[in-house]
Amino acid sequence: MGWQFAAVLYLQEVRGYGALTTGLGIAPMGLAIMVAAKLAGRLIGRWGLGRTAALGMLVQGAGILLFLRAGADADYVGVLLPALAVRGVGNGLSFPSLNIAAVGALPEDQQGLASGLITSAVQIGAGIGVAVLASLMATAGSGIDGYRIAFLTAGCFSLLGAALAHFGLRARTRVGEAPAPA
Repeated sequence: MGWQFAAVLYLQEVRGYGALTTGLGIAPMGLAIMVAAKLAGRLIGRWGLGRTAALGMLVQGAGILLFLRAGADADYVGVLLPALAVRGVGNGLSFPSLNIAAVGALPEDQQGLASGLITSAVQIGAGIGVAVLASLMATAGSGIDGYRIAFLTAGCFSLLGAALAHFGLRARTRVGEAPAPA
């Protein structure tokens, strides 16, 4: 989530986009998220939660790392749009997988509470992510270097998340159910 803060700042501060242009510029990422989220259900059924979440985090990380190509004069269509689309596809694959993994094995009467805790964790993580990336950007000084450090750091965290999802998500079941395929 902190990556979005850095990306929006990049579009406004480096590229000179206004608020409306920035919003329209990142809208394709939202469309990619919606398309990929529809695909996520099929992939989860075929590959399981861990593999789908890991793939999503890998693709998300690749999209963020593609922003390393962005400079003061980066072409929107050739550089920024592909990075936003790839990042959106990864996000659309990983979020459903991770949310299902977090609540799937719980009894129905506890799923609402778990969902609330997930939402709180995402918001806290976003705040921490913004703080970390903003600190790195400030330490690097002005210019594109600070943004590149933020993009590299956020991309590496996504790749770490992919490894954790791949090795950490195991098939869990509710009491009395047969184990789900991994």
